[in-house]
Amino acid sequence: MSVMPKKKSTFDRYTWIVTELVIGIAALGYGLFGIIKTPTSTNYTYIVLVCTGSILLLMAIIQIIIMRKKKVNIFCSKCGEKIKKADDFCPKCGEKIG
Repeated sequence: MSVMPKKKSTFDRYTWIVTELVIGIAALGYGLFGIIKTPTSTNYTYIVLVCTGSILLLMAIIQIIIMRKKKVNIFCSKCGEKIKKADDFCPKCGEKIG
């Protein structure tokens, strides 16, 4: 018996992206606040937070762009109706997809 790996749902992907955005914004904001509040030449912790936050935000934005470009229209081979990837049957004619 072979076990197929579970495919990540769109919800899981967006949940991860939102998490990256929230953590990135928090790190960036806290780092900038720390740099502005205590302007010294030894603010390495705050600088690391700013860099980490910026990288997380950039990664999340790139993932959103990639996900939006991956949307492909699928059409029923019997009636030509536009269908979703998650559908097993055509909503118009009932033809099995796949």
